[in-house]
Amino acid sequence: MKSAEVMRVNLPLASPVQLGAQEISAREYIVLRLTLADGCEGFAYAYTRGLPLFEITVEAARRYVGGSADMRCGLQAAAMGQAPAPHAALARGVSLCDIALWGAWCRAVGKPLWKVLGGAREAAVAMPVIGYGMTPEKAASETADLAARGFTVIKLMIDGRDPEADIAVMEAMAGALPPGCGFGIDAHWSWTSKAQAMRTCRAAERLGARFVEDPVAPARWRVAGEIAGEVPVPLAMGEDVTDIATLRDIAGVSAILRIDASVMGGISGTRTAMALAQTFSRPVISHVFPALHLHFALAAEGDMTVETILPELGADPIDRFLLEQPRIENGMFHAGDTPGEGLRMDFDRLSDYAIQTERVTQ
Repeated sequence: MKSAEVMRVNLPLASPVQLGAQEISAREYIVLRLTLADGCEGFAYAYTRGLPLFEITVEAARRYVGGSADMRCGLQAAAMGQAPAPHAALARGVSLCDIALWGAWCRAVGKPLWKVLGGAREAAVAMPVIGYGMTPEKAASETADLAARGFTVIKLMIDGRDPEADIAVMEAMAGALPPGCGFGIDAHWSWTSKAQAMRTCRAAERLGARFVEDPVAPARWRVAGEIAGEVPVPLAMGEDVTDIATLRDIAGVSAILRIDASVMGGISGTRTAMALAQTFSRPVISHVFPALHLHFALAAEGDMTVETILPELGADPIDRFLLEQPRIENGMFHAGDTPGEGLRMDFDRLSDYAIQTERVTQ
């Protein structure tokens, strides 16, 4: 491996979006580019989530660049293993290095990642997200538009703090859905107990929701089990889980698993997570980053839906810098034949928004 370039970038949103009590006016990302000795490049990126992810990724990249395969495997094992300290410090940085390394290797062999992973199909269900600063009228309008464009499942981000307002939006959304089209809700860890969740979850049941995502934080998976015991609507959890042991616990209470390669060990770790989902007969929904996660859906043995924040929403602005966009047609993502992991981006143009940069060389 020849070099690694790490950037922390801050991308302003064209219009601020509301997520519960939080107003989001910009997104902050860590972006990584790895270059092999033969010139092949691999890319990865992730939300910083308020973490010192720049420093973590730089440290991981230092151990990848110039190191042997044994050294990289050792780092991966330490970062994703049982020891709490290295796992907490390195898991996300190693995830990004692993994604970029797989991407560079796929370019070296001239294949897209989905074919390298096994390529079971050439299309996967796309699930668009709505709900940033939502009103009943807006929910009905956006739902009807997305259904008319062929999408068969739509996710609604609820506020989580105001059951009456959330239920009104859910009712408007459900009323705008044509036959054959469904919806799920994302509570983004708004609750800490079964009692807090019950009113909204009962409404989701009454309205025929296909899932309730993240009713509680992953560490409260026992509370999630209590909710699942009371409400038949499937739970969907796992997007921020960084270790397979916790994901296994969640699989015991959550009927749908969420995966995000940028946090759970990169391509290597996500392959393990997908195998776990298959073992538990759990369908999977990816967490954003559709250009990457589509590859897993195309290679999955089981059922996998690909979440997407559509460009017109403007809530995930890094998509503007991708040099290849996955194709959506009639509510489905379709496979492409471009070699790599799907994240090749205009690094030079993105650097205009950089807050921190570091280059690691052999």
